[in-house]
Amino acid sequence: MSGATKRKRESRRKLMAAARKLFVERGYHETRPQDISKEAGVGHGTFYLHFEDKLDCFLAFTEEAADELHVFVETHHAVAGSLEEGIHELLIAVFEYSDQNPGVLAAALTDISVLSTGDTGRRMPVDRWAQVWTELLEKWKEAGEAAADLDARMAGYLIVGAIKQGGAYGHRRKLDRTKMIDGMTQLFVRALKK
Repeated sequence: MSGATKRKRESRRKLMAAARKLFVERGYHETRPQDISKEAGVGHGTFYLHFEDKLDCFLAFTEEAADELHVFVETHHAVAGSLEEGIHELLIAVFEYSDQNPGVLAAALTDISVLSTGDTGRRMPVDRWAQVWTELLEKWKEAGEAAADLDARMAGYLIVGAIKQGGAYGHRRKLDRTKMIDGMTQLFVRALKK
């Protein structure tokens, strides 16, 4: 790898770390490209060597977060069999990721429709995570564990929203994590069973 390639890779890594920090701390609207460049310790023009604009940078941040969460989900899903075990393990994965990456999921789940008037051509984390749930729910339907008439796609989005809102509520109220996960698992299982 050439020196120029190494420098470019390193400047992108710095920009991504800075963007992550600022999007989590300030949110999308209060973070400017020049803030990201300054935080990264690179020139402002360097930002535009890597990203078209702030939205492009934000979408790169959300893709990175989605990839990271996917690793947690895959690890926990591997030990799950039934609907109830699967939901329980996936909730544990989400909360473990959140514990290790405070604020990242909340920032990454920002609704893209409020950020862009056009089609970005990229999938947002909420869509990606809802798709994971949709695929699992379809498998559980086939296995007879979830209701046959369940709209798995709608349920996938509802679960992602419930996790986001329920998790935020639990965090603010300092609820016992185990009880919260057990309660959410019971709620989802009751709603999804045939």
